[in-house]
Amino acid sequence: MYNYFVNRETEINSILNYLRTKSNIFVYGLRGIGKTTLLEKIQEKLIQSEKKTLYIDSYDILSPEDILALISERPIMDSRYAIKTLFERDDYVIIIDEFSSLIQTLARYPPFRRQDDVIKYIRSQIQARRKRGGESIILSSSALGFVKRITMKYFAPLFREFKLLFIGPMSFEHIYELALKNNLDEKIAREIAEVAVGNPFYARKIIELIIAQKISPRDAVFNLIASRGDLDIYFSALMDAIPAESRYILHLIARGIKRFYEIENKLYKDPTPYLKRLEENGLLAKVKKGRKFSEYIISDKVFQAWLLSQEIPSLGKISRDTIYISSLGFEALVRELFSAVTTRIEIKDWLDQRLEIPPFKTVFNLKGSDYEIDAIGLKNDEAYIFEVHFWGKARFYKVKQLIKNTEKFVKEYNKRVKERILISYFGYKLSEEEIQQIKKRGIKLLTAKELREIQSKINVKLGF
Repeated sequence: MYNYFVNRETEINSILNYLRTKSNIFVYGLRGIGKTTLLEKIQEKLIQSEKKTLYIDSYDILSPEDILALISERPIMDSRYAIKTLFERDDYVIIIDEFSSLIQTLARYPPFRRQDDVIKYIRSQIQARRKRGGESIILSSSALGFVKRITMKYFAPLFREFKLLFIGPMSFEHIYELALKNNLDEKIAREIAEVAVGNPFYARKIIELIIAQKISPRDAVFNLIASRGDLDIYFSALMDAIPAESRYILHLIARGIKRFYEIENKLYKDPTPYLKRLEENGLLAKVKKGRKFSEYIISDKVFQAWLLSQEIPSLGKISRDTIYISSLGFEALVRELFSAVTTRIEIKDWLDQRLEIPPFKTVFNLKGSDYEIDAIGLKNDEAYIFEVHFWGKARFYKVKQLIKNTEKFVKEYNKRVKERILISYFGYKLSEEEIQQIKKRGIKLLTAKELREIQSKINVKLGF
């Protein structure tokens, strides 16, 4: 099982420290990011330390009777009785995976009528358990909007009851390490790190297919999202569970129709309830850039690639190359990062030069007649030009490429360039003379360190 477990030591230690003080913990993050594996590892450590644990996979719970069967109690179709009996197991650390699914199930049975009624009753039972000195409760969920609604606002039902622990994407380095642990060579491991976009579940699927079929990581991704591929089945089941309007909205956003009024014009009805539900389920994130300007993005980039691979008659078919450029790999994540900037931020670059990054009106890649720019950020009439490099340490020729592409862009579009920025995830190999030339030209250099600082400042997790 733990062939695919890397880089969660910080989270494990945090949870174990909380458990020592009998604190309750809510673990949340996108699907496939490793929450279940993390909770299984925690359960294993608790058992080793002779702690009693009760693990519930909410997807296995179809009625209150299923909860009571797990704890060997008399079956009864009453949600309140099931919750009360479960939380009275004070000497057990209770772990509930995908908690939002459990709430949806219990809300369908008497005496509850709404999900909020279930959550409020659970709060009362958690408070009673704490007064009795009961052991910790650990919850997890992939429904990010649901977690925010019930825990992160002052008057949210579970605001004071849980320590929140966000599980973000793995870094490129740790996906690379995961691939090496499965006896793949360094070149293949780097490619896997790029296309798995920080998701260990996708990395595992890609690795399994590479080993079984001896194909490239990029081919493995497209095989997985192709008809009847493992991820096609996974995403199809996900889409089958949501309304047709929500499915259409996801296809629109994947294809770049991201603003509310654009979605409304395509849907011919108010998209608000569908957008809110998609946010709550963690399928969408809202990026608010001003009082009247917001965009919606699909947080899961492999899911976005699958959406683009689906041929929708009114939206057309997207080529593999376009899917790769728009959704997969390092360049796509860089564009996602700068698209998510909502207020002006300031950092120091690799050469200790000051760099201000504004909230861009739009961030896109551009292919000209004889040049290609990985990312352009537009703010009014000013452009920020980005050259992106992933494969090892960048040399001075990448700087020259950035300069050349910028000159062609200015000539063709007559835009004022505010900043030229080279991003090399693994750093640079430059002479002192080359560094002085870069400084003289005012070119900024970023590495993984600066990307992590930016994502920290804007509170997003993209796996840098």
